[in-house]
Amino acid sequence: MEYCRDLIMKLQGLEIHFYLPETHQIIHLSGSFTAEELCVEAAKKLGNLFALYDEFIKIWYPPNHSFTIDETTSLKLYYRMRFYFTNWHGSSRKSLPVFRHTLKRETGSAGTAVLDVASLTYLYAQSQCDFHSGLAPLRSAHDEKDIQQIENECLGMAVMAISHDAIEKKRPLCEFEYKNYIPKALYKSIRHRNVLTRLRISNVFKVFLEEFTKNTVQGTEINTHDLKVKYMSTLETLTKHFGQEMFEPSCLIIHENEQMIKDSCSEAGVHYKILVSGTSGIHWCKDPSEKFTNVLIIRNKNRKSKRDSKKLSKAAYDAGEDTWTLFSDFNGITHLLIKYSVVTIHKQDNKNMELKLASHEEALSFASLVDGYFRLTVDAHHFLCRDVAPISLEKNLREGCHGPINTEYAIHKLKQEGYEEGMYLLRWSTHDFDHVLLTVICNERDCHGSISKTFKNFQIEASAQGFLLSGTVIMKPTLRELTDHLCGQCLTTDHISLRLERGCPPQPKEQSNLVMITRKDSALPPSLSNNLVFPRILRNDITQEKHLGQGTRTNIYAGKLNMRNEDDEGLSGHEVVDVVLKVLAAGNYISAFLDTVSVMQQISHKHMVLMYGICMHIIMVEDFVQHGPLDLFMRNHRSELTPSWKFQVAEQLSSVLSYLEDKKLVHGYVCAKNVLLKLDGLKGQGGPFIKLSDPGLSISVLSQAECIDRIPWIAPECVKNPKALSIAADKWGFGTTLWEISYNGEVPLRDKKLLEKERFYEVCGTLVTPSISKLADLISQCMNYDPKKRPFFRAIARELDEKDLQLSETVPPQETDPTDFKSRFLKKIRKLGEGNFGMVELCLYDPKGDQTGELVAVKSLKTENESSNLRREISTIRNLYHENIVKYKGICNDEGGANIKLIMEYLPAGSLKEYLPRNKPNIDLKRLLLFALQICQGMEYLGSQNYIHRDLAARNILVENESLVKIGDFGLTKSIKDDKEYYKVTEEQDSPVYWKPDPCEAVFIQKLT
Repeated sequence: MEYCRDLIMKLQGLEIHFYLPETHQIIHLSGSFTAEELCVEAAKKLGNLFALYDEFIKIWYPPNHSFTIDETTSLKLYYRMRFYFTNWHGSSRKSLPVFRHTLKRETGSAGTAVLDVASLTYLYAQSQCDFHSGLAPLRSAHDEKDIQQIENECLGMAVMAISHDAIEKKRPLCEFEYKNYIPKALYKSIRHRNVLTRLRISNVFKVFLEEFTKNTVQGTEINTHDLKVKYMSTLETLTKHFGQEMFEPSCLIIHENEQMIKDSCSEAGVHYKILVSGTSGIHWCKDPSEKFTNVLIIRNKNRKSKRDSKKLSKAAYDAGEDTWTLFSDFNGITHLLIKYSVVTIHKQDNKNMELKLASHEEALSFASLVDGYFRLTVDAHHFLCRDVAPISLEKNLREGCHGPINTEYAIHKLKQEGYEEGMYLLRWSTHDFDHVLLTVICNERDCHGSISKTFKNFQIEASAQGFLLSGTVIMKPTLRELTDHLCGQCLTTDHISLRLERGCPPQPKEQSNLVMITRKDSALPPSLSNNLVFPRILRNDITQEKHLGQGTRTNIYAGKLNMRNEDDEGLSGHEVVDVVLKVLAAGNYISAFLDTVSVMQQISHKHMVLMYGICMHIIMVEDFVQHGPLDLFMRNHRSELTPSWKFQVAEQLSSVLSYLEDKKLVHGYVCAKNVLLKLDGLKGQGGPFIKLSDPGLSISVLSQAECIDRIPWIAPECVKNPKALSIAADKWGFGTTLWEISYNGEVPLRDKKLLEKERFYEVCGTLVTPSISKLADLISQCMNYDPKKRPFFRAIARELDEKDLQLSETVPPQETDPTDFKSRFLKKIRKLGEGNFGMVELCLYDPKGDQTGELVAVKSLKTENESSNLRREISTIRNLYHENIVKYKGICNDEGGANIKLIMEYLPAGSLKEYLPRNKPNIDLKRLLLFALQICQGMEYLGSQNYIHRDLAARNILVENESLVKIGDFGLTKSIKDDKEYYKVTEEQDSPVYWKPDPCEAVFIQKLT
């Protein structure tokens, strides 16, 4: 009774057991912990982070699982290495070796070792236990000879294990018994054999052990590390599915392109198995109809005849040959969904697997396995399913912190990101679980006083209270708050100055020492062919029909295409398909057009418009999509659209963009009008089906005005620099498109002029997002002004599928107008000038009240009677957008509109009238001609917009810098109607007599320009 009571006491609470005998178990009698917290506690004992396994219910716990421990808790868990890669040791020639990713070296090394010494030691102990207990079952045998071979290999494993222990523990071989090193089932089988057989096996084993020790261990100076590696490599061939996990779903359904291609639920008596392998991915097969288990014990236990025992012995190893079909490698998976005990695996090629497992706990165990392998082989900083995501990973993504990447990769990334002083990177320490490393590019002064860039690591101590920068008293609750606090400050020592300017958060699919290379192509970055051959279409095979509209420098027509087979000499039996013809306008950018064709040539996705080819007449031929642009369709059918319909459209669009992101391809113009609707999904079965069209010509060939006109679809960084076009720009465009979908195709910033749109980005304006917070958050994340902080498309696809987004709003609320200036934030600095009707002042517009606002020029009236003139000037200038025209920023319309002010950009060099005398020594004829040319270009633009300035003078030409002037003051500007060639003065008002053309009041535009 006393012993039973002690045993019960031992089982109270939560125990974590280890496979190393010298490591004492962890015991918790009360409290709440996540699985990740318990694993970190265990890792501090061993130095390596593994997982928790319950042998009784055969379940692995996901890292975010929460344990609540009280007096009723009795739970025994094992700390195990779960994720295994076959041939990590590289000794097998039948499969590719596995390495950790490494930067290219001159030595040509493929990568670094997967396991360190501590990990190998623990894996060896764990595998020994699995082999002995039967948790790692032996491989299938085909005949009696194969059975004998397997038994001999098991005894050989015992030889290696005893030799290892004898060396490590420094004990003689005679103190070890082989029965403790072979599978228990095999030993029980040997015990049931006759005495002579048992004696023969024992003697042969002793002789072989002595010879192995003398000839191999001592003769070749083999060490314990070599024995561990050989032991593990032999286990991979001796056991069945070693290091892999198998699941038996009660129902398996596979969908491909909206069609069900496998449904085990409808197949009576047929069962399927799922196998997950770290090196190859997810496989499935039919379960053999007959199963044999524990036959090694049955072999002699039943005392059958020798002939019968041979049959049973074969059955013990041969449970039927499995024919496995690959469903997906981990790179092809976009996200996972869990509903109760059903797990759905979504792939980029729109092939989905749905499997129903025995319980919700098993579903979580399966999902955490796939999720973990994804991070180890594809993207270390992404999770496929929020239900099993590590809490630490979610926190790292929020705070822009990397996992435990080594210093080599940290320095490499900082160099790739720009190699500028103040750039920094946060990463968890590779050795200390309670430390974060801040790697910064600093300026270092040597003994001679010269300054050079260098990389420095600063330690940040993590604790329950927050994060403390070592060597200081600066502590903040989060890493984000700590780095925000340090930004703008300068910490200096005798030789080093630390200044944080710009962080480098994790990016999609970054390569690092955290990622394993499991195949040859995974070590190589995706590359685009430089020698693409475009499919050629003959002009005679195209029939051009009605004009559909205009694209960017293209005309778009409906048409027909005669499809030929390659062996067809004539048109007999040919197929005619509806197509869209995109014809490049004469004299436009052929090179940019062909660049677009080359990108489309490399894309194959069901939600991407199919490009048939290109005609030599510079015509791109694409598939005709029946229902046309999404924005027009949504506006015309707004009353019929449901939240579910919109959700499906958004999900399909994120799917194709995730595909492009993985291929490192940039679309460049994601918007609702470039999303075409193949199936409307409004009537009958099925939902909508979209196809993303080509982006048209690259923004690199567009004018500045054309780029501004694309606001808010074009990313802010691309307006400033079209060469900044990247995958991050597509994420911004997706956010805007999601806004359009939410509001039935309404156009954001619809009534804004070019200057107002530009102003929208200048003040980091945001669209008013829907009231549903989760949808608003997703749009806001995509439309982050920092490209590095926009989410991965895999994460976007996951979020859309996880949340039941109610996209029910139909009328968008009015966004905050960035051109609406408030008078209380205008702080006057000085007067800039005065004219006939008003005066111009320099003001600081400082809505935050921290002196960080922008300097603007504010034009106000001398008398309120002239308000109509100022309003006319505002109406004129807000429609103008040209490099040589002063930019309109907005208006100040306080006091109910009684006192209106015009807000313009401030040009500090002043007017040309003042600038020329002041800088006469530095101005030559070439500079004067440049200014004259720019004034002419500005006037030419005004004429093209049907405006006459009427007050062109040096005082109204403003200087931005020594090589750029702009035309200002449009108080007397007149507009000519489209059907007229002149205007006639009808008002009596003051005019600038000396600059007024004489003798006529009516004048042709050509004469004034």
